[in-house]
Amino acid sequence: MYMRIHYILFLCVIVAFSSCQEKKADFFEREAKAYTAKHCPQQLDEFTSVDSVVYVKNEEAGDLRFYYSVTFKEDTLRTLMMDHLGELGDSHLKSVRNSVQFAKQKEAGVTFTYIYHDAVRGDKFAEYHFTPKDYR
Repeated sequence: MYMRIHYILFLCVIVAFSSCQEKKADFFEREAKAYTAKHCPQQLDEFTSVDSVVYVKNEEAGDLRFYYSVTFKEDTLRTLMMDHLGELGDSHLKSVRNSVQFAKQKEAGVTFTYIYHDAVRGDKFAEYHFTPKDYR
């Protein structure tokens, strides 16, 4: 009888934990959709725009993805940007680390992904992933 009560309590804790995780994932997904609907596409500068923000559920804490498109007016600008992709990644990591806006996502261990596409060619030319090991 005593073991059975512990087993039932253990199952209740597992169910409660799972439902909390699901609620967080639903919240993150809803927030990403709301941001995209309200703000996207958002022109950041003459060449770059945020096309969408998407939260992808997975077995871990999930993945918050930011999709960017860049319009290169000439090939020299594309080459220049390619030469500075490391700096762009460093900038995104610094932003994630310092972000108060994403405190709940960071606390939950969400991966942050930034994906860049060439608006004219359509090809993906950069992708950055930041896990809790990176931003904590």
